[in-house]
Amino acid sequence: MHPLRTHSKRSPGFTLLELLVAMAIFALLAVMAYGGLNSILTTREVVDMNMARLSEIQRTVMFLGRDLRQAANRGIRDEYGDRRPPLVSNVANSSLNGMVLELTRDGYPNPLGAPRSNMQRVAYRVEDDTLYRLSWPVLDRAIDTRPYEAALCEHITALRLRFLDYQDTWHTQWPPQAVEAAPPALPKAVEFTLELPDWGEITRLYQLVETL
Repeated sequence: MHPLRTHSKRSPGFTLLELLVAMAIFALLAVMAYGGLNSILTTREVVDMNMARLSEIQRTVMFLGRDLRQAANRGIRDEYGDRRPPLVSNVANSSLNGMVLELTRDGYPNPLGAPRSNMQRVAYRVEDDTLYRLSWPVLDRAIDTRPYEAALCEHITALRLRFLDYQDTWHTQWPPQAVEAAPPALPKAVEFTLELPDWGEITRLYQLVETL
């Protein structure tokens, strides 16, 4: 009779060394995955910021171009009762913190058929490196008439304007000063240059509708 033999069998599972190796591999993969995810999120944030900035600039150029193309030969009376030309821009329009341009534009939407003009008085003002568009509900203003003000573009270095008269002479303000004959109410064309620290200079030239 053979003596009873006992066989030692390895219990199923992982050894401590195998667990440590698996945990090390998992930690390495987690670090790599987090780094990739963080890079994707950072890239997405930068792309979103650039797209928002591009949209801001495009909106600014669109408003400026639309208002200039629809400039109308209609002067107004301001809140003090003084007459103002259809389009006015002073000689300091290239500097910041001040009114840059004011004009009357046509094509003011009136979907509800309100008893008002289809013309609108608008202006552009720069304050603290931000360009604002102002629009008044009426053409001839009262002392208590307040404009609607919307911020268009931030971080502006300069906004320069040039006006072309009918002798094909450029002026940095309108109405021009020191001219022999009285200039027309509106220039032949207007050029604006928007200078930005991140996008450089953006220049557009528009011929006014009233002069076509």
